[in-house]
Amino acid sequence: MNILLERWCESRPGCRVLGWCLGTVFLGAAAWGMLLRPVHLQCVALRLQVADAVRTNVSLWPAASKVPYQTETVEARVVQPFSPLDFQVDGTRLVHWKPLQSGGELTLDADWQVIPAVFSRLMKRDVQVSAFAISPHDVGLRLHMQLEQEHAE
Repeated sequence: MNILLERWCESRPGCRVLGWCLGTVFLGAAAWGMLLRPVHLQCVALRLQVADAVRTNVSLWPAASKVPYQTETVEARVVQPFSPLDFQVDGTRLVHWKPLQSGGELTLDADWQVIPAVFSRLMKRDVQVSAFAISPHDVGLRLHMQLEQEHAE
């Protein structure tokens, strides 16, 4: 190892510069071949894939422009008017109703199985439940709800 170091130090400056340049070129070529070339090839493949997708897209536009534009007609949803007395069916019993400006407080005695149906009935009447509580009461459950209507009348 000392012989190589001595030879390097004794050589002319021009030879050393040439050696550094050749070493740098060799390391750069090795880095390009091992690290950057696979990434470059992958980028080229992706560019070809994008170009192919663009060609396919352009070729499909004439067929798509011949299809007539169809607008979807939105049918109005039938909203039943809200009445707290409607909730005294199917195992539910109205306990308390307190109307407020934008809704009200509704308290029902109900069985566990009919509670989901109460929420779906409220949805059909365009009434949102802002808060609710379920607590045991006698043999069933007591459901206390705070209701809101967007367009309270």
